[in-house]
Parts: sequence; C-alpha cells; structure tokens
Amino acid sequence: MVLDPERASVLLWEQSPDIAFVVLDTSGVITAWRGAAQALFGYTESEIVGRSIDILFVEEDRALGLPELELQVAVSAQRSEDDRWHLRKDGARIWVTGSLIALQEDGRHVGFVKAMADRTNLRAQIETTENRLERAHQTLQERDAFFSRLVHEVRNALGPLHLAAQLIEKKGHASDESSRSADVLRRQVTLMERMMDDLAEVVRFGAGKLRLTKTAFDLAADIAEIANVVLADATKKQQTLQVLVPPSAVPILADRQRVHQIIFNLLHNAIKYTPAEGKIWIRCTVEIDHAVIRVEDTGIGIDPALLPVIFELFTQEDPHRSGGGFGVGLSLVRDLVHAHGGFVEVRCDGKGKGSEFSVRLPLDGEASGQSAAQET
Repeated sequence: MVLDPERASVLLWEQSPDIAFVVLDTSGVITAWRGAAQALFGYTESEIVGRSIDILFVEEDRALGLPELELQVAVSAQRSEDDRWHLRKDGARIWVTGSLIALQEDGRHVGFVKAMADRTNLRAQIETTENRLERAHQTLQERDAFFSRLVHEVRNALGPLHLAAQLIEKKGHASDESSRSADVLRRQVTLMERMMDDLAEVVRFGAGKLRLTKTAFDLAADIAEIANVVLADATKKQQTLQVLVPPSAVPILADRQRVHQIIFNLLHNAIKYTPAEGKIWIRCTVEIDHAVIRVEDTGIGIDPALLPVIFELFTQEDPHRSGGGFGVGLSLVRDLVHAHGGFVEVRCDGKGKGSEFSVRLPLDGEASGQSAAQET
C-alpha cells in the first residue's frame, strides 16, 4: 500500500507524538488544536478553541506584548521563530521552541499555524551548564585572590631571611659551617622568590592584568645570554648544555622580559629533570614567519597520561623529584606564549626517553623583511 502524501500530512497533523500544531485566525485566536497540543499544554481542544494564543504565554511576556509582536513578525516575514517559556493548564512552565507561520491564500493573509515542541530538558541542561560555568569562574577568581595574598605574604617573609643570609656572609669571622648554612639559606630563598614571581605572573594572567611591553630584539643573542646564566646550574649536575642558534639575527617584537621567563623556565625544567651527566640542547631557528625555540633533554621524560595536561596549572608528575616548585612553570610558559600570539607544544616518546619543548613566536615582520632585502 502506497501512502498518499496528502493523507500522510493529515495523519502527521493528527497523530504527531511530540509536536503540537495550533491553528490561529488572523487575530491570534485558536481555531484548531492538533498533534501533541493536548499532551504538551494540558488543554483539550474544546477548552482551548476560541481563546487567544496569549493564554499560553507567561505573564512577563504578555506584559511586554510579545504575543502580538510574534504575530506581527510572522505577517511581515512569513515566519516567526522563538524559544521561550510557555504555560501549561496546570500553571507549570515549559520551555518551548516554536515556529509561527503566516498563511496566505490568493495573496491574502488568512491565518497562522504554530508548530511547537517541548525542550524543557534541554533548557535545564543549558542552565545547569551555565551555573557550572559561573561557579567555575567564581572559583577561579577566588583562587587568584588567594594566590595573590599568598604571594604577598610569602614575599614579606622571605625579605628578612634574605637579609639574614647576607649578614651571615658579610661577617668575616663566620665559620665554614655557618657560611655553608648561609649559602644554603640564600639559594633556597632565591628559589622561593623565583617561584613567587612565577605564581604572581600566573595570577596576573588569570585576572586579565598581564600587560606586554613589546620591543624589537635579537632572539638568538638573548638565548645565548640566558643559556650562559643557567650554565652554572647545569655544570653542578655535570650536565652538558649545548646552544645552537643561527649566525644571523632572529628579530622578534615581543616583551623581552617575558620571553626571557619562557626560555629560563624551559631550561630550568630541563636541568631539574635531567640526571647527572645528561645532555640538554637549546636550539633556535626560523620557520616561515615564526621564530622557533626548542629545548631538548635526555631526562626522565613524561608519562604519556600527563602529556595532555602538562601545561595545566599545578601539574607535577612527582613533586618529590621536582626539587621544589608548585608546578606553575609550564603553565606560565603556555600563558606567556599565547599572550604573544604564539604556540607551545611538547614531544616525548615515553618515560626515560627525554623530552622536547617547542615554542613558536611571531617574527618581527618589518625587521625580518628588511633583513631579507639586505641579503638579496
């Protein structure tokens, strides 16, 4: 048996299990009540026919004149679509998505048909998600406020400790033992100060207070200088640090201090997680319109499960082997790189196989263009 299309339309009109079809005259009075209309709103056809469509609208929408506006829009544009709260007979509110179509016959407007479906569950999911996002945003604000206070208090406490270490070192009669103690104290205070600086930067970024002061400089030359600064730390662990940069300048327009933080944190991580007598490389090259910095090591590597979250705040695989730190260094690297419009990624083939961090920063277009012109 072949179902006639017109007959199919009538059967859909009468039997649709989840879509309500409401027919209105030109003034918005209900003249027919079909499909899932009764199940959706609770009114029988005899109860609702002859009443205005306004009865289905919530009080605040009626006060705004939205039922009349919907009719006007449909007449003007042939269709009016909306998602809004509607009222059932029992007073319950349901979230309905609807489409009101203005019907024409021989060029005359003869009425409307409105198709509606209950989407209350979807609306509840949306509101739940919105509430969760709002709560998450509030939690982040509370976290930033807490860490801001923490940084302030710890810095206040480190000041006297730093001064005490200096006083001990300045005393000529200090014993070897006290000198060693002062050296340990000084190094640990310096470490804590750097950790506080990193944490403060993360808080600034989270609060939208990070400001970049961009200047033009030669990235290759600065990498060599920074590597020379951290060389002493690598030497203490009998590590080999190799610097490979182009012989010509690599011009970038960036916040020099922030770029130094990026490079220092990556080198510091490599030194920290590479065993004694291991090897570390820092390379710089140019790929199209980006300067690329790569820091590679023969260290302990990264657990594959941590790779997707390695740049998240407070991520640490083994805090006891970290040599101190909160796990904010790589998060800060990511934030600073992104703030410059760059990209950062990590590659690791597994535990014990070392790792490679790559940072891409936009070149200084004007300076690189001038350099290319000079070479030609």
